[in-house]
Amino acid sequence: MNTSFASTLPPLATSSKSLAQHWRDFDIRFRFKFVLPRLRRATIEGIKLDISSLSPIMKNNIIEGRYEVQERRLAKRYLSPEDRVLELGGALGFISLYCQKNIGVHQYATVEANPKTTEILKHNHVMNGIAPNVINVAASSEDGEIDLDIGNDFWCNSIVTHSDASTTVKVPALSLRSILARLDFEPTAFIVDIEGAEALLDFSALPQSVTRIIIELHPSIIGKAEVSRIITTLAALGFRLREEEVGTHLFVREAERLTLTTNQ
Repeated sequence: MNTSFASTLPPLATSSKSLAQHWRDFDIRFRFKFVLPRLRRATIEGIKLDISSLSPIMKNNIIEGRYEVQERRLAKRYLSPEDRVLELGGALGFISLYCQKNIGVHQYATVEANPKTTEILKHNHVMNGIAPNVINVAASSEDGEIDLDIGNDFWCNSIVTHSDASTTVKVPALSLRSILARLDFEPTAFIVDIEGAEALLDFSALPQSVTRIIIELHPSIIGKAEVSRIITTLAALGFRLREEEVGTHLFVREAERLTLTTNQ
């Protein structure tokens, strides 16, 4: 006789299971409809963030600690207080603040294309007692102006994808070489998350001082062939892939790779 396990449970047990599921569903709906929309600030890893303008989905990711997990881990493992960092795609400023407050990096410059997001980034730095060093331009292949596609949340911003549901604004653009010329230091580490615009970067402009690159590559936007081209380009410049976490890659320049291997 074939009888399902559920049918053998006493009526009360079956009812309790149903009530528990109903309660979970209610809790989720209540959270996203009433709690998250009212949430204005969050703290991750000791970093205070203004999240008042974000969607409930993005707020939920942040307060549950799922925001920038891969970048955070790689930065913690491979950066030190002595590093000098250039970051493309600063967003809310979380990685910048994490590297400066939790790792102790003193020289850090951030590039962010969206003017509104740049203001949030600056505000988050002030809330955490750190003076922002941000360049409000899009990192691109050349200097000039470029269309920035602005989605519902900051992580949807891109200069290489365009959606009918988004707003497009013109923003100033600089090549990687021109961005580097604006810095008052030579970076030793390079962090990149620019939603597909990594395909436009001239990595040969990086000075020899850069020995580590933490970069999120976006095959769903630029295609697998373009991702392979970037990896090949970096290999030709002496960078080797050391780690990858869910699309975020750590590249180490050959001499530094040998040092890291010896020290571990």
